[in-house]
Amino acid sequence: MDMKEEISIELHNEMSALMDELCDQNDFDGIIQLCEDLGAYTHDSSLIRLHLFYNIGSGYSHVAARREIQFDSKSSGLALLNYRKAMAEVKAFARECFRSVPSDEVMNYFYDLRSRILTNMANELDCQGRRLEALSYYDDSIEASNVHAMLSKARCLYQFAQDVYDDSHAYYLQRESFKCYKNALSRIDEFPLEQRNSIESNPFHNHFLNWFQEQEIQFGSEFPELNTLSGSSADTKKEKDYLIWCAEHRLFINELNGISTSEVVNHDVLSLPSFTARINTLLTTTEELSFHGHFDEMKTDYCYARYLAFMGSSIPLFEEHFFNSTFEHVDTLDYEINSLKTNHLKSCFRISYSIFDKISFLLHRFFELDTIQNDHQVDFKKVWFKPRSQELKSIFQSSGNDYFRALYFISREIRQGGRNTPDEQDPSYWFDPDTLRLFEIRNAMEHRAFKLVDAVCHSHHSKDNSNGIEECRSMILNVQQNIELISQQLLREQGKKDELENQLEKLRGQESSLVKDLDEKERMSSYFTIVGVEEFELLTMKLLTLAKDALVYLSLAIHYEESNKPQNGLVLPSFVPKK
Repeated sequence: MDMKEEISIELHNEMSALMDELCDQNDFDGIIQLCEDLGAYTHDSSLIRLHLFYNIGSGYSHVAARREIQFDSKSSGLALLNYRKAMAEVKAFARECFRSVPSDEVMNYFYDLRSRILTNMANELDCQGRRLEALSYYDDSIEASNVHAMLSKARCLYQFAQDVYDDSHAYYLQRESFKCYKNALSRIDEFPLEQRNSIESNPFHNHFLNWFQEQEIQFGSEFPELNTLSGSSADTKKEKDYLIWCAEHRLFINELNGISTSEVVNHDVLSLPSFTARINTLLTTTEELSFHGHFDEMKTDYCYARYLAFMGSSIPLFEEHFFNSTFEHVDTLDYEINSLKTNHLKSCFRISYSIFDKISFLLHRFFELDTIQNDHQVDFKKVWFKPRSQELKSIFQSSGNDYFRALYFISREIRQGGRNTPDEQDPSYWFDPDTLRLFEIRNAMEHRAFKLVDAVCHSHHSKDNSNGIEECRSMILNVQQNIELISQQLLREQGKKDELENQLEKLRGQESSLVKDLDEKERMSSYFTIVGVEEFELLTMKLLTLAKDALVYLSLAIHYEESNKPQNGLVLPSFVPKK
């Protein structure tokens, strides 16, 4: 990897000002070149690195929104990647604050920049159709009293309301959008003059506010506030705790869980929407229900994974259980934890990851993206492209389906294998930095060796081992230098040939032994992929949430396609029996 150059504060400020200027001029080629130039720099300060990534993300986002608006916009992916790198620096800055407390001026600058990054990330996710993910980032930014985030959230909710196919859900989303618009417009003076003029000159805002106020007068009484409605009753305290936990973590397959954690949202209501199909007397009823059955299977898998995550979160880390008490366990002396908690989490991880491949198979069969003879080639990363090509299939090339796009961009992050590097022209190299870790973990869990450890104790253990590796490398280098010196001496002093050759033989044997030790050390130390339990639990929750979002997007994507089909002739709604 090329070493990055340290950027001076003066150059950083100059390039930040240049980015603003190029964006004002819509100089797209200039913006991309500046983004690439900025990517070659770094800085000792996490706050400056944060701003570097923010500038790069903002540049790519500007290009994606105004020039590169196609389905698979590379600039949009790069924008989101750099915003996420900026958020990683936010965490680094927070850690640094424990060692030295920054001034109030620095902290104010940091909080403002963090709020802008969250808002921009949410905007980019919204542009990619990933509205459930966007809403969580808007909420974080709104907590910092960011009026820009409030206005953007209102726009996101309004569009989301247009896309859902449950009228009552649409109404509640519109109500939330109305509240956000009203709040943001009441603080219009907080926007910069140019943006304020643009907002005030947009007729949509007043039109929507006036329209929805009329809707509230006519129908509002039929839609009580969500927090006043009851949900499904729980038979036990454990079930009640489970439902509350799911709602608070936004894990219900329910669009309203994106705006509320009230009891009423504790249902996985979203299913496969109605769709038209040819009348085919060869099909049995079971075969006609195949797509509905497959979606139901995925929901069941997801709900089981979610329950495992809940159970894992409620079990103490070192609690013993009889499930694996039937044999003596090897103590590998690296603080491995192989408990019921960790195995619940590992099972949740496996199931969540598998849902993405199942989604790709449903897309493949439902939209007839390829022949059934190529079923074995279907995976979430490749389903979008023509065989052996990075060219999109025709259904996606001209698609206005935001939820196809949402699934596409998620597929670029949920990597399915291969060396995903820019040199290979593989668009999946723009990924959430965490999802590279997800892929490595999944690969180790399924095909290699994987263990979860007490991270604190294991880190001290690893540091002690790393000292031995460096010492061995130093010894090898020292022996090789002695071999070189004695080899030169042998050329000069033939009278000591036997003695020097004996020394060389011993040194070469010592070198060979040390190299074998080091090779074996590298071979055995990489045998397991080792992850701390706390990190793994966070990554598992992230993967679980993404699987839930993907199921929602899949349902909405199919609804969009069905809604835009020409309605020629008689269309009969399909009957889906329930049990």
